[in-house]
Amino acid sequence: MVSAIVLLTVERDKINSVADTIADLEGVSEVYSVAGRYDLAAIVRVKTNDDLAKVVTEHIRKVSGIAS
Repeated sequence: MVSAIVLLTVERDKINSVADTIADLEGVSEVYSVAGRYDLAAIVRVKTNDDLAKVVTEHIRKVSGIAS
């Protein structure tokens, strides 16, 4: 099992919608709102590093409203 914390900067008016969208993605087990440099922290749990790369690059990064 591979676990990762993905830190996201999100457009201010889209934080809630981005969090809801990401929480529904396969491989994402939890999403937290955080204070400081980042807006959201997504916990990803998958079987392999390749699965992790797929979740981040093919799913999370395509969610509208994510700045970085």
